[in-house]
Amino acid sequence: MSAEAAEAAKAAGNNYFKAKDYDNAIKSFTEAIEVDSTNHTLYSNRSAAYASQGSFKEALADANKCIALNGSWARGHSRRAAAYVGLKNYIQAQAALEKAAELDPSSQFVADELKKVKEWRNGGSARAAAAAAAYGGSASYGGSTGPTPVTSGIVPTLSLSALLCGLLYAVPLIGAARAQGMYLLSLGNILLMFVVNLWNTFPKKLATLTDPKFQAAQEYQAFMLVLFLLFSPPVPFALMPFLSTCFLNVVHTYAGALSKLPSFLSSKLEYFRTAEGLFQVHAFGAVSEVIVTFMMPLLVVVQGYRALLLWFFYFQYLVRRHRTNPTTVQTVQMLMQKLDGIAHHRFAPAILQTLYTRAKGLVSLAAEKLVR
Repeated sequence: MSAEAAEAAKAAGNNYFKAKDYDNAIKSFTEAIEVDSTNHTLYSNRSAAYASQGSFKEALADANKCIALNGSWARGHSRRAAAYVGLKNYIQAQAALEKAAELDPSSQFVADELKKVKEWRNGGSARAAAAAAAYGGSASYGGSTGPTPVTSGIVPTLSLSALLCGLLYAVPLIGAARAQGMYLLSLGNILLMFVVNLWNTFPKKLATLTDPKFQAAQEYQAFMLVLFLLFSPPVPFALMPFLSTCFLNVVHTYAGALSKLPSFLSSKLEYFRTAEGLFQVHAFGAVSEVIVTFMMPLLVVVQGYRALLLWFFYFQYLVRRHRTNPTTVQTVQMLMQKLDGIAHHRFAPAILQTLYTRAKGLVSLAAEKLVR
């Protein structure tokens, strides 16, 4: 496809978008991106089309790509905010709009949207639900930072069991040998939790196992990782990302029972049923995922090839999370900024700087080549 054809595809996408034919608009913008993948406006346009049809994760990915190509363009941050609102992550939506307002202080649209998001955040769950509905979303919890808390069926029971077993592993009150068993039991409960979620979400037929949507689902990827963890030596912090989800399931399901606890404790648990509390727990889970990945090389030295294989699986899992979860993106960026500061410090030896730069390049190449 020539540059002229790419412009024609972009124009066609704009026309489809105006006609509210979002599927064809996305198809046209995709054709244009295949020719010119450095044009930030194409990602912005496709982000808007995705958001308009309710595909907010895809809209966020395109908004992030637009910002990566041109971070000084206010509209890219507005697109990110729209995706965050659709995903019901109003904290990040406000941050994105504040950045857009900083880049384009004269934009009345940005000012109005920022005012709305602040009102939604301050107006409680009813306004938040209305905001989500206005953007095509639902009133349930969740969003880009992590999975929606499950409050029905057997999942809350499995979550509570996983939490208790994980606690007995972390605090070995019953002895070191039994603590190892608690680690395995916690993983077993988590594994069953993902099985139930997949069973309730996808069609119950053999063809589902080869369905790309099924294999790309976060629950399936987590299921495969937990299954491998179950047959590997215990890994410090490995339970934390999954137990953060279990914790939210328990807090939201057993709110009545938890409210009877001493006030200093019940008030703390009540916080985790707010949007800010949800965000904090999911952020903790994202940080734990990154910590585990960066700790793996040390385990390889101690445990050998079994830990190396586990590292490979965990690396794939984190890369996929990095592509879809903005909290993981922010965590990795924060860590890389810290490492960059250390490696490129004026007192750091030149050989350390060279090795660090090459290591970053190899990690980026591996993420691109090994994870599709």
